[in-house]
Amino acid sequence: MEYPFIFGTAGHIDHGKTALVRAMTGVDCDRLEEEKRRGITIELGFAPLRLPGGKTVSIIDVPGHERFIRQMAAGAAGMDAAILVIAATEGVMPQTREHLDILNILGVRFGLVALTKKDLADEETLELAASEAFDLTRGACLDGAPIIPVSAVSGEGIPLLLAEMERIVEKIPPRNSRGAFFFPVDRVFSKKGFGTVVTGVAYQGSVSEGDEVDILPGGASARVRSLQSHGAKTASVTAGQRAAVNLSSVSQDDLKRGDALCARGAFIATRCMSAWLSVLPSASEPVTHWQRVRLHAGTADVVARIALLRMDGGEKKSGILPGNGGPAQILTEYPIAAVAGQRFVIRFYSPLVTIGGGRIVLANAEPARGKADREAKAVITEALAADFTPAALLAAIVHDRGVISLSGLHELSQMDRDYFDVCIGEMSREPDKYGVLEFGASRNFIAAETFERAGRRALRLLREFHAKYPELAGMDVEKLSASMDSVHGSVRIKGMDFKDLAGMMAARNIISPVAAQGKTCYRAADFSQSVDKKLLELAGRIKQEAAASGFNLLKLRELESRLGRPYQDIKRAAAYLREREELWMIDGELLFSRELRDNLIKILSSMGDITVAALRDAIGVNRKLSLAILDFLDLQGLTRRSGDKRLLSK
Repeated sequence: MEYPFIFGTAGHIDHGKTALVRAMTGVDCDRLEEEKRRGITIELGFAPLRLPGGKTVSIIDVPGHERFIRQMAAGAAGMDAAILVIAATEGVMPQTREHLDILNILGVRFGLVALTKKDLADEETLELAASEAFDLTRGACLDGAPIIPVSAVSGEGIPLLLAEMERIVEKIPPRNSRGAFFFPVDRVFSKKGFGTVVTGVAYQGSVSEGDEVDILPGGASARVRSLQSHGAKTASVTAGQRAAVNLSSVSQDDLKRGDALCARGAFIATRCMSAWLSVLPSASEPVTHWQRVRLHAGTADVVARIALLRMDGGEKKSGILPGNGGPAQILTEYPIAAVAGQRFVIRFYSPLVTIGGGRIVLANAEPARGKADREAKAVITEALAADFTPAALLAAIVHDRGVISLSGLHELSQMDRDYFDVCIGEMSREPDKYGVLEFGASRNFIAAETFERAGRRALRLLREFHAKYPELAGMDVEKLSASMDSVHGSVRIKGMDFKDLAGMMAARNIISPVAAQGKTCYRAADFSQSVDKKLLELAGRIKQEAAASGFNLLKLRELESRLGRPYQDIKRAAAYLREREELWMIDGELLFSRELRDNLIKILSSMGDITVAALRDAIGVNRKLSLAILDFLDLQGLTRRSGDKRLLSK
C-alpha cells in the first residue's frame, strides 16, 4: 500500500546512514560511481520502505559531509519524520549537531535516533552514545524520541526500528492535499524512450497524467506524460508522495534542481518573501539587517539578503540575536519558486555555517519601503506566523497589498479555484476578524487600515477643495478619484470600483454624498456651502452674456475680454452655475444657458422632423454647432436619436 509519507536520514559522515537504509530496504542509495569509489554519499538517495503493517513509505538518504549540507537541506525539506543516525563507536559529531539544527529549523518534529554500528561497540560505549544522544536531543525537535541501537551488518535492532517508524506513521496525519500542486525538483535526467524525467516530493496538491504544469522560476510549461512512485506506474501523485514525473514538450536543459513543477497559472516566481526568522542558539553571531546569506528553500539554493522588519530599539544595530526570532523579508538575487508555509534554512554566506531559518508566510510579498511600511509588514508577518490558516493567508495577502482584486488575490493565493472559493467565503464572512473589507461589483478587497488611510486622504482632499471652492456643493467623484493618486503604494482604484469605495466611505460617515450637476459628488460631513457676493455678481453677468448671444454660443474664454475679469474667476463662477444647472458647456467650451435650453425645447416642439439640417435652419447656426447642440440634448435625455432624426422625449 503506497502511503504518502517521507522518512529521511540525518547525521555525520560515515556513521552508517546509507548502510542502515540498505539494511531496511535492500536498496543501495549510493548510485553514483564517485560515491562507490570514495565510499561516501554525495547526492540524495531514495528508496521505498515497506513497514511491517504493509504500508510502503519513502526514505531519503542524505550526505553527511559538511561540504554537502545544501544537498542535505534539499532532502530534509521533504521529510515528514527523521532518523538521526549516530554511530555508537563515535558518538555525537559536528554534522550530527548541524543536521539536527536543520531538522529543527525545517519543523521536522517527529522521528527517532538510531545508534548504528552496535556490533562494533561494547555495552559501556553504547550507554555513553545513548546518553550523548539523549542530551543532544533534549529541548530539540527529537526530544523524547526513542533511541534504538542497531546493526546494519547483523540486522540486530532493525525490526524494533521499523516498528517504531510504523508507530510514527500512524500518529502523524497525512499532509493536506488541498492547494495548488507544488513539487520541488531534486533531480533531473533523461531516459531513453521517455525523455525528460524529474524527481521530488510533492509539497502540496496533486497532479495526474495529462495535466499541464508550469516550471518555475524559468517559466516554461510542460505536460505530465506519465508518473511513477518507487518504480511503479501511477495515475496521480498527491502531497507527501515521492515521485518521478516524465514530462513532454520540455528539454532536460530547461530544468535543474531548485526548480519546481507547479499547477498551471497558480504560482509566480518570487524575489521577495515575508517570513518568520529564527536564529539558532548555537549561532556564533546575530543576523543583522541587509546581511547576505545562502537561502535553502525546498530544493532551491540561492544567495539572498535579510531585511529585518522590526528595527526598533537596539535591533537595528544588534540584529536578531542567537536564540531569538523576528519578522523579516528575504530578498533573493535571482527569482525562485516558493510556497507559503514552506520552511527554509539560512547559512552564512562565508563561512558556510547554518545560522537559522524559519517559515515563509508570504511567498510573493511587496518589499517594505520606509519605517511605517516595515512596521506594518512586521505586524502582518507576526500575525500570520502565529495563525497560519488558509483564510488568514488570504487576508495577509490583502493586508500586504493594501487593496487587490479578486483575480489578483487568486493569482497570489497558490490555491486551486475550488479551494480558493471556500477560503474566500470564510474570510468574507468575518470581516472584523480578518480586517478585510469587500467592495465593487468586480469584488475587490481592501485592508481595514488601508481603507481608513484612504478615508483620511479623501477627507483631507475634500477639505482642501472646500477651502478653495466654498461656493460648490461638493467634489465630483471622478475628480476625487483622480486626486487620490493611489490608495496604497502604486495601486489606484478607478471607475465604478472607486465609486463603490467612496460609497462605502459615505456609509461609514467619513464623507457625505451630495447630488450636483446631475450626478453624485462628495463633501466633508461638516461642510457648509457659502457664496461670495462678488462671485454671485459675476455669475449673473455670465448668465446675461450667454443669454444675449442667443444660439451663436459664446466660448468661455471670450468672457475674459467682455467682462474684464481674470479667466480663473470666470471659470469658478461658471462652475458654480453648472453645479446649479443654470449653465452647461457644450464641447467643453461653448456656454449654453438654461434660458437657451428652455427656448430650444419650445422650438423643437413646434418642428416636424427634428434633423441637424432642420435645426440649423430654425436657429440660424452652422451644421457643426447644430449637431453639437443635438448631441448635448441627447446626453441630457431631452431627445433620443432614431436614424437621422431626433425624437423629443415626453
